[in-house]
Amino acid sequence: MPWTPPTVVTLSNGIRVVCDHVPHVDSCAVSFWVDAGTRDEPKGGDGVAHVVEHTAFRRTPTRTMSKISRDFENVGAYVNAYTTKEETCYYVRTLTQHLPRVMTTLADVVLNPVFRDEDVDTERGIIIEEIRSYEDEPEEYVFDLGEQQLFGTHPLGMPIVGTVASVSSITADEVRAFHTRHYVPSRIVVAVSGNVTIDTITALVEACTSGMKRSTSKRRRTTPVARAPHEVTFRKPLQQAHLLWQSRTSGYRHDDRYALQLMNVILGDGMSSRLNVRLREKRGLAYSVYSQVQLFADCGSFSIYAGVDDSHTATVHTSIAAILKEMAADGVTVSELSRAKAQLRASKLMALESLSARMTMLGKGLLEDGHPEDPYATINALDAVDRETIARLASDVCNPDVWSRCILLPSGEE
Repeated sequence: MPWTPPTVVTLSNGIRVVCDHVPHVDSCAVSFWVDAGTRDEPKGGDGVAHVVEHTAFRRTPTRTMSKISRDFENVGAYVNAYTTKEETCYYVRTLTQHLPRVMTTLADVVLNPVFRDEDVDTERGIIIEEIRSYEDEPEEYVFDLGEQQLFGTHPLGMPIVGTVASVSSITADEVRAFHTRHYVPSRIVVAVSGNVTIDTITALVEACTSGMKRSTSKRRRTTPVARAPHEVTFRKPLQQAHLLWQSRTSGYRHDDRYALQLMNVILGDGMSSRLNVRLREKRGLAYSVYSQVQLFADCGSFSIYAGVDDSHTATVHTSIAAILKEMAADGVTVSELSRAKAQLRASKLMALESLSARMTMLGKGLLEDGHPEDPYATINALDAVDRETIARLASDVCNPDVWSRCILLPSGEE
């Protein structure tokens, strides 16, 4: 699908509206983005941003949870939401003909939730079960442990869903306070991709938010203090050992973000990656082994994960260290860099065939970079990365001595 740079309109109350007009489709992806996530939570309120997102769907002044569900599902729309460390997104996929109804309901959910004590109590129980479900998934669990190891008690080190203890203590007053403080016009973006024009969507958003006055809210984010690399070990009744290596990186506002993405593909993203070839295909040491990069505004993490038999942990640690040392010393080959660029280019272009992915480029880009992401500009930035840039970055990032290790081992219990 083609890409035309979308128009951004700022309403009189400060809400930004951005629309990506995609003709010849019958549907659209609609989203409200809030520039607030778990790193904006007050001290001791771990998980409250996620509680807000969950409980918002329970009640507004004019809609019960049943009516909210019917408003979406009676016209075949799909609605969901998610919370990240730095933002919250509420989104709907719907047929364009039902956009006015869907937009009105979604705006009501995001902007006018009623956080009754009993609703927060109910949702608290649901989220606690969600937390327990993650703790039963060792691959998910070890990443939560690893983030705490990397970022310590800083909000970036806390699980998005919070902990059983923190969520159990969150009150309805705290939920209301978080929504009041952060869900303000200056921190809200409405992004739509589909068969709809900017004029149409702007008129709809204006109608839904006419009662909101312009207001702002200052963020109080701090950058986590760097922690010395170290190793931690945990035990649970498991069948496998779960190994997680992590290193601090720069954030998505740094020029290195494109080189980091390419280096990640070469190291551990895909069948041809060094980790997959060396640990899985050649030696059969792991079924799941990969690397990933997670970038925040001012910092990030580079991670390597492997799920292996307990008896192979030492061998796998040695192999990971050797692969990192090789990349730090020798950089990457011409063919590896070419493959990584082709992979990321194809991924970005194929995303243009998804309205949800296009909508995410609009909203996330506007929040994080101040403008919607231009996929072709991203591709050009990736193409501009050369081997010398990768080598310079790898000499620092791929030094095994700067990586922490989080190890989750079988406890031996039945």
